[in-house]
Amino acid sequence: MMDKIRCDVCRRPHSQKLPFLCAVDARNQLYESRLQNAKTLIENDILEQQINAIVSPPQDDTRQKDSAVKARLLEGWKSEQAAAVDRTSQIIAQAEKLRLATDAARKELQDRKESARRRKSDLVSVSEGIAARRTRQIEDIERSIHMSNYKWNRSADQMCATRAFLCEEAARLYGLRQVRKGALKRYEIGGVEIIELHAMNSLSPEVISTSLGHIAHILVLASHYLSIRLPAEITLPHRDYPRPTIFTLSSSYRHEDVPFPGSSLPQHLPSETRSGGSNGQHTPRPRPLFVDKPLPQLAKEDPPTYALFLEGVTLLAYDIAWVCSTQGVSIGDRNSYDDVCNMGQNLWRLMIGDHLIRKSIEPTFPNVAILPAGSNNDDKSGGIGSAAAAAGVAKTQIGKWSHGTTHSFLGGAEGSEFIRNFKLLAPIKLADWLKKKLSSEAPMLDWEKIDGDEVRAGENNDHGTIGIEGSGFVTSRTTAASGGEAGAAVGGGLNGWTKLKNRTS
Repeated sequence: MMDKIRCDVCRRPHSQKLPFLCAVDARNQLYESRLQNAKTLIENDILEQQINAIVSPPQDDTRQKDSAVKARLLEGWKSEQAAAVDRTSQIIAQAEKLRLATDAARKELQDRKESARRRKSDLVSVSEGIAARRTRQIEDIERSIHMSNYKWNRSADQMCATRAFLCEEAARLYGLRQVRKGALKRYEIGGVEIIELHAMNSLSPEVISTSLGHIAHILVLASHYLSIRLPAEITLPHRDYPRPTIFTLSSSYRHEDVPFPGSSLPQHLPSETRSGGSNGQHTPRPRPLFVDKPLPQLAKEDPPTYALFLEGVTLLAYDIAWVCSTQGVSIGDRNSYDDVCNMGQNLWRLMIGDHLIRKSIEPTFPNVAILPAGSNNDDKSGGIGSAAAAAGVAKTQIGKWSHGTTHSFLGGAEGSEFIRNFKLLAPIKLADWLKKKLSSEAPMLDWEKIDGDEVRAGENNDHGTIGIEGSGFVTSRTTAASGGEAGAAVGGGLNGWTKLKNRTS
């Protein structure tokens, strides 16, 4: 019978070597025997009392006291029995709970073992073709990168073509054109000839101001279309600012609203405001792109304004040359004063000239959906010319570099390096050269306009001076008495001849 007894907690059978596994098992086994013993003792005591009552007559008080004690003892045993039964029930319930938890842990452990075995099997099966899959995924990613670069470059090419088209159309609408007279070329804008800087002494203030105003306007418009910030900031006419001006390289884009040159600030403003602000910052002075007097007269009467005007004109020429260099338009020798200051030719090449060459090439883009991986058609640096090279189109830079797009950004590392590759003459050197050039030609400008009668009177002199006016410049020719007939033949029937003034008068 003892072999069949099992522990309620451990579920282990009873043995002689290990009768029980814990004190709880032993105590639980003794409860029934102790209860039987207590019951037997109580019954024995009751029988003994009954026998004593029969043998000797009981006394009433003693009998009552014994009955009360026996009742209390019986109640105590019953309460102890109930407590023991309750504790036994709790122990059994806890044992059942532990058994269920043990079964759940065993099941979870079995599931984990099965999952680990399954994952190990999957890992073995997956690792068999991992090299091929990795190669295929890398090829797909490279192909996607190549395609994205191709689309980006093609979009940049289209934007480049749009910018170039806008510049060309704006120039044509503005009347920018090239006029050939034999081997000579001259350029016009807005119906006015673009001035040559070294010949400004012979031009009227109205022609100079109008030509420079047109040039400044079309250059600002081109920089807007090309999304380029000019190195020397140009301020176009606007409210309370009737004429164009230009700032130096150091003061461009580093100022607030600047009053028009020659206009004075209101006297009621604080002195620190008139001097440039409370922080002591000096207000830059823009250079005028206009004149109100002929240059020789301006140089004599107002040398500071004359110097500022020459600096402003050279800054404008520098802007045009700089934009041409950023757009890949050749201006000739960048170290040559004549090439850098030839505003008409440089502006025409930028806006129209190079566009004519580009239009002679038909762009043909490849009709493919995906470029092959490892293709050399992409440009890792993000250059626009890569898409054109892939499409078989000649490279063009007009509209490529700008400050308005991430692609070919002039403000980035690559754009800064590109700008450092071309070095132009400093505007101050150009201004010095122009000042010397104009000063050297100033003594040749003592001419006056005379009527036809005076021309005929001059032809009868022994030493008449004959001038021919043409193409915006005045040329002279001195004829001796023997050449008077030839001079009359040339100037006969023409007005507008000029006569050299007497230097001693």
